[in-house]
Amino acid sequence: MVAVTARDVPEIRARMSDWARDPGVDGAGNWFRFFVGPRPEDTAGEPAFPPLDDVGATIADTLRAQIPAAELFYVSADLTDLASHAATTLTDYRLHPEDLPAPVGLMVYEHPPVAGTASSRHDAVSLVSWGPGRGGVWVQSWGTVPDPEPPAVRVGRTLARLPRDHALSRMRKAAALNLPVPAPGNKPSSHDDAVDLGAKHILATFLRNAERAPIPPSFSPPHGYEWRGLTPMTFTDMKGWPSALTEGTSAADIDDAQIALQRTILATWLLMGQTLVQSERASAPRAARRRIERYDPALDTAVRLVDLRRARTAPTDHSDDSSTKNTREYRHSWIVRGHWRNQYYPSRGDHCPIWIADHLAGPEDKPLIGGERVNVLRR
Repeated sequence: MVAVTARDVPEIRARMSDWARDPGVDGAGNWFRFFVGPRPEDTAGEPAFPPLDDVGATIADTLRAQIPAAELFYVSADLTDLASHAATTLTDYRLHPEDLPAPVGLMVYEHPPVAGTASSRHDAVSLVSWGPGRGGVWVQSWGTVPDPEPPAVRVGRTLARLPRDHALSRMRKAAALNLPVPAPGNKPSSHDDAVDLGAKHILATFLRNAERAPIPPSFSPPHGYEWRGLTPMTFTDMKGWPSALTEGTSAADIDDAQIALQRTILATWLLMGQTLVQSERASAPRAARRRIERYDPALDTAVRLVDLRRARTAPTDHSDDSSTKNTREYRHSWIVRGHWRNQYYPSRGDHCPIWIADHLAGPEDKPLIGGERVNVLRR
């Protein structure tokens, strides 16, 4: 798969906007009716969705309004790696609206920030969108469509080409067999039998979906990113992100890797507000701008590329020279590893975590603890 660059992001947004606005069977409205439905079990007790809400329709309506209006960001590989690392030590934190880089945004990571998740629904997440939702902000994660495409996508596209009654008949026959889920313990002896068992299981799995909505012809969104989940995040004290709605995953299945992804997103937002990060404006190439105009002439074609500044030998957040106030004499210098500091901001009347990058501390003319020779890797 070709790596996505910052200049690709505006056209990705244009394709997503077109999908979000499409009222047909391959648009977001029908996609969410098919895959999510009116009231998934995941939303039981979820305050963001009152009991009478049509959850799938609510998510689709939200995306239809927010994706075209989103400010675009592209997170470099270096900043992605730092956010992933910093997230491992990020403490519970009360998020403020001003911590968001934009009220409505779409952010693409140069590479997936969290790998090896326990649930395949969170693999390859590299795109995040957010905007206002009940209680605070709704954060939606998106992953690239696997290559080669999963069997479920191939079977789904085949079913979508059949007459609806014919497709439903095949799915009901498969469901009536009550076949076990394919697993190593019940693996058929031949490859053809294994393929047949897998196909019938897929047919039975999506019967309920097909009974409530037409099968989307593309099965996975045609813009190239699959919806991985929604986290209605309130501006309140957090421990990871305690709730989420994810297609195909119950609340009980939320794992440590998903929390790691959510904390990494939060760490990225916090880092983007610090001086150790720089941003520059980029724009889609001319050919892409012409294609975007055909989708919607009003869509912005600019994107902010966010990256790390050059490494410094001292932290940049000190407001005064503490060395002049400290009369203690040190016999060595030492390396301070990167860490979060809880900084108080009088303007908001609260603390906010800020990342203190690796730096050399102590007198410059004193030997470094651990030896005088240091190999420094610079970007």
